[in-house]
Formats: sequence, structure tokens, C-alpha cells
Amino acid sequence: MNKAILIAATVTLALPASAQNIDKAVKAFKAGDYDVAAAQFYSVLRFEGEEEGDIAEAQYGLAKSFEKLGLPLAALKYYEDIAKSGNDHPHFDDAIEGLLAVGDTLDDDLKTPQILDAIYTPENENALRKMNPEVLQRVHYTLGRFMFNRANFKEARDFLGTVKPGNPKYPHAQYMLGLVRLGVGRGDNYAPKYEQVVEHFEKARDAIAKDASDERLLELRDLASLGLARTYYEQAYQLDEGDPKRNDGLTQARREFLNVPRFSDTWPQALFERAWAETVSNNYGKALGALHSLRAPYFGDEFYPEARILQAIIYYYNCQWDRVNTILEETKDSYGPMTKTLQGLLDENFALDEWYPLLQKSLKQGKDDKSDKLIPRSVAFAVTHDPKFAKMERFLREIDREAKVFEKNDTFKRSDMGREMTDFANDTRDAYLALVGKFLKTKVNDLNGELNDITTRASIVALETKTAEADWLEQGKEIGGQSRARQPRPFIPDDTFQFWWFRNEYWVDELGYYEFTIKTECFE
Repeated sequence: MNKAILIAATVTLALPASAQNIDKAVKAFKAGDYDVAAAQFYSVLRFEGEEEGDIAEAQYGLAKSFEKLGLPLAALKYYEDIAKSGNDHPHFDDAIEGLLAVGDTLDDDLKTPQILDAIYTPENENALRKMNPEVLQRVHYTLGRFMFNRANFKEARDFLGTVKPGNPKYPHAQYMLGLVRLGVGRGDNYAPKYEQVVEHFEKARDAIAKDASDERLLELRDLASLGLARTYYEQAYQLDEGDPKRNDGLTQARREFLNVPRFSDTWPQALFERAWAETVSNNYGKALGALHSLRAPYFGDEFYPEARILQAIIYYYNCQWDRVNTILEETKDSYGPMTKTLQGLLDENFALDEWYPLLQKSLKQGKDDKSDKLIPRSVAFAVTHDPKFAKMERFLREIDREAKVFEKNDTFKRSDMGREMTDFANDTRDAYLALVGKFLKTKVNDLNGELNDITTRASIVALETKTAEADWLEQGKEIGGQSRARQPRPFIPDDTFQFWWFRNEYWVDELGYYEFTIKTECFE
């Protein structure tokens, strides 16, 4: 056969076969055979002679198939391709909605916002504005959060303000607006708009149904309560002592701290911050009770080094110098070696992709291990409790999970698509490990600075205590050597409370309700 005829015959035979792939892919998708559909859609994209319309359908079909298969990261890759091609793509609107859906699944506040920011151009803006208003508002929420994280507060406020009541992102947008008005990340020169902050946090909380079961919404509601408590406390703390508004604000702050549900993820932080509010309100027994709860085995992996300083301050205010000195010595003995270890690790200049494996090794060490080659166990657990890190780690685990799917799925592992997507997952993991490493290095450095600050503050309190003790002796008061009698039990608010002496046993139903009785030993 003539060579030219042979080539022509091959092309003639190949075109109809390839053209049928899109029909086969659509048929498989409608039948719910999403892995087969994905493979077929991918084959259309691989064929160079395919028509533009079929390629557009295949791009969207492939992204949707991955989404249906529970592979949001893979879906994100192809939704991004569509979105970046611009509003001329027939599935541009669908891709934006798909990006939002998989972004929510991934709880992604990094990649998805970057994609949406890249396509929010004058060329696409008119098309975006014509989208379904609910979808557009979700886009605006995502961009608003992205702008907030980049410290672009004006644009953040403008985007977030477009999200209307009834939109699924409305409570989230209101919470973020509260942070914007509060001035989080703006520095000391910003004057918070406290009334507006309270309004935004209350709207965020009220927009979440009382019978909501979605964990992210429940967490947001708790964060709104915590935000309200912090706002009332910050505003009241700036007022002069004796100002009735100060007392009212502190009372509201304590009430909101108590609104954070017991055993929620936010509860330990609320307990700690309530202890500060109680201290400033001169409710020393309640403050010590809150700190006492944080020492329970239930909170064994929580890390609140500043709690020791607060406890010492409370005893300082009550002139119990021996207790102050004991706590300060314990503080220095605990955190001094930690700062030395952390500084040593920071000086090692690890590659960014070495930090996450280091963290994993550090989490496996026992409570009594003191290796200077690992992050101290309590610090390592504090890092894992950081909400931003938790998101990053979930994303990393999703990368690993999807890579295994492409390696093991019978349809995928025999195809070029399976190999390409496995490589994509591995490349994404390598890049993301560096990002996680950068975060971990910064976090460890920040915690090291915090611990250094605490040991410095301990030294300052110790110096002030020595001065107070000297004044005490000058006034003829003896230091130490006196036994302290058991004080009367604390006030019982109503019949729903029962009183039990603490007998060195922590009971989970008592956590958060402890209260000390403490008598001042200062001269009248």
C-alpha cells in the first residue's frame, strides 16, 4: 500500500474512534461509572485532533468525575484549567462553582483563593457579576478572607460586606468582618470599632441554627462567642478602674467566655482567657479555679505556659510570696531548657521539607524524654493544635490519599492518566511540604520567643517580689513559717451546683467549675 494512503487510512480510522470517546465518557458518567468516565474524558484531552467543543466538555467532565469520586484535589486541578481559560469557556460558571465546592471540601484557604484571585480580572469581571448571586457571594467571601490574610483590609471589608443573610457563607463573612473591625493584624495604631465588632460577631453566631450539626459551623459559633468575650474584655480593660462601664464590660466578657461549650476545641482557650478576666475583676478564686482545670489530665496535651505567670501574679496580689517564688522557680526550670532546645533546632537551618518529619518524630517521644534533637513534646503538641496547621496537615493527608487512589484503582493504574495524576500528587506534596515547613519553622520560632518572654517576665515578677518582701520585713511582718488554715468553701450560686472539696482527683464533670477560696495576706 502506498505510504500516503496508509497514513490517510490510519487518520480516517482514528478520528471516528476518538470522537466516540466523548460519548462513551458521558454515558459512563450518567451511569455512575465515574472512574471509567474519567479515563474516557482524559483520552479525549490527550487526542490532539479533537474539536474544541469536545475538549471543553472533557475538561469539565473530568473535573466533575474526580469530584464525584471524592478526589477534590484532582478535581481542583481541572477546574483551575477551565477557570484560567476565561469566561469564553462554556463551563466557566460551572468551574467556579466546582472550585468553591472542592475548596470547601478541602477546607482550603490557600490554593482556591489564589485561583479565584487570579481570574478576578477586568476581562472576567462582567461574566462573574452575571453569575448566580449566591455563588458570586461565596466567591466574594473566599476573596475577602484571602485579602484579610494578605493584610489588604479595605478590599477584605468590601468583598465580605457583599455576602447577604441566607447565604451559606454569611456567618463566616460576618465573623471575618468582626476581625477586620477589631483590627486583627493591623498593629497598635488602629482604633477598633468595638460596637461594629460586637454586631458582626453576634450576627455570625445568630445566623447558625441552634440545632446545627455541621462541625465547622459549630466551631465558628464557638469562635464568635470567644471573639465577643475578647472584644468586651479588650474594651473594658482600657477603661479606668472604678468606671462602671469597665465592670459591665468585664462581666459581659466573663459571660461570653462561659458561653463557649465545655469540651469544644475552643474551650481550653476560653478557660485560660477567662482566668485573665477574673483576675482583672479581682475574682482571684475563680481565676485560680480556671487555671486549676487546665492542669487536669484531660488537658495534658494543651500548652499554656503563660498560665504559670498568671498564677504567680494572683498570689503576688495577695502577698503570698512563698507561693509566688515557688511558681517562678518552676517556670524557669520548665521553660529555660525548652528555649535552649528550640534555639538549637532553629540554628540547625533544616531544609524546609525536613520540618514536618521532625515534628512527627517529636510527637512520638514520651513525656519524660529530653532529647535536644527533637521539638519538646509539649511544644510539638501546641503546634498541632494551631488551626492553620491543622488545615495544612489535612491537606497534606489528602494529597497522600489521592496519590494512593491513582496507584491502586484498577482503571487508573493502567492508564496514562493514573501515572500523570500520581506524579501530580507527588509534585504537589513536595511543594506543599516546603510550605508546611516554612510555617513550622516560623511557629517554632514564635513559640521560642514566647517562652523566652515568659522566663523574662518570671524574672521581672521575681524581682518585684523581692522588693515587696523587703518592704514587708520593714513593716515587721514575718515571711513564711506560718501554716494556712483551710478557707470556707466558695459561694454556691444555686441548687444546680454541689460542693465537693478537691481531693487530688480530677473528675471530668467538674472541669471548668473549680473555684478557690483565697485570703489576702497583705497589710490592711
